[in-house]
Amino acid sequence: MRRIVSFGSYTFPDTVPERGEILRANFGDGVRHVARLPGLDGGVDLHGADPFPGEIGTVRCRFVLVAESASAMQTARDAVMAMARYGRAALTMQTGTNTSRWTWAKVASIALPSAHDSISERLCEVAVEWQVAYPRWFATAAASPVVAACSGTMTDFTITTGGNAIAAPVITIDPGTVIGSAGVTVRRMVASAAADEIVYGASLLASDALTIDCRALAVRKNGANAYANAFAAAHPAWLRLQPGANTIRVILGAGETASVSVAWDETWY
Repeated sequence: MRRIVSFGSYTFPDTVPERGEILRANFGDGVRHVARLPGLDGGVDLHGADPFPGEIGTVRCRFVLVAESASAMQTARDAVMAMARYGRAALTMQTGTNTSRWTWAKVASIALPSAHDSISERLCEVAVEWQVAYPRWFATAAASPVVAACSGTMTDFTITTGGNAIAAPVITIDPGTVIGSAGVTVRRMVASAAADEIVYGASLLASDALTIDCRALAVRKNGANAYANAFAAAHPAWLRLQPGANTIRVILGAGETASVSVAWDETWY
């Protein structure tokens, strides 16, 4: 059974209503991939620009609170309403195969009936809706990270991802030697052509550590912000991992070496 397990520090009861929807998410809604143009008819179709959906996603859930007394029900209702102050927190779902997936969300609305009778003091159906800025579900990838020893002008290796949506990786470059002013280039290759390319075009010492976070669109050198003129990307999403096998190519200067780590979460609609 698919159900919401937790949001932030709140754990949902393992009950279902006799009617109504249990769990609904609109992450596969293609309309969200169209950017509307203010003052004009139509919009820009962002098909292929994944993982940048056009609009915020929503998750809706109905569940039942069960209590043995009116005071216990009030405590349970207060705990539910407290989710409104959590802000952005992890929303965890149990899939039909009893595995977990999560996303980052914030509460948009909480609806509880307010009738005062013997039934509502024992049973209460709750409806919660969350907003999700990055409308995808994530699961820990068993194969992540993949670490490759790269040297010379070209090193290729393969990353195989699960899920059914594009994954945004975190790439960490640990130089083994000084890397010259041409820096390092990382590409995703398709049919011998670069589908994605990111370039850090500056020198690195052997003691440096460079991290390129493609989901957060952040570049850090030794923990400090390094998103500057030295960095460039051929695609707005920087580097994407498609479901299945991905060929990654790392380009360094002659005689240069680096350990390149690529980490990701399996990503689902």
